[in-house]
Amino acid sequence: MPVYRLLSASRDRREALPLHHLSIEAPTVRHAAARVLGRADEVFGDGTGEAWLVTEDGARVWSVSLDAEEIEAPAPGLVPA
Repeated sequence: MPVYRLLSASRDRREALPLHHLSIEAPTVRHAAARVLGRADEVFGDGTGEAWLVTEDGARVWSVSLDAEEIEAPAPGLVPA
């Protein structure tokens, strides 16, 4: 099964946080991306930032970016609790 590396750069409201690395074993890029999204709170915490998956040979195959406006606004169609 392929191993993807998750690289993430986070920022909180005060400073940039160090780059994080996490290995994810998954059959496909989609499965690996789903695992990343399932761990978004762990990856980003209360901050913003970017995360991307790279293959064993270093090719970037997927990325996501989260900015402060997305964190503070509810998703379209959802009513805040």
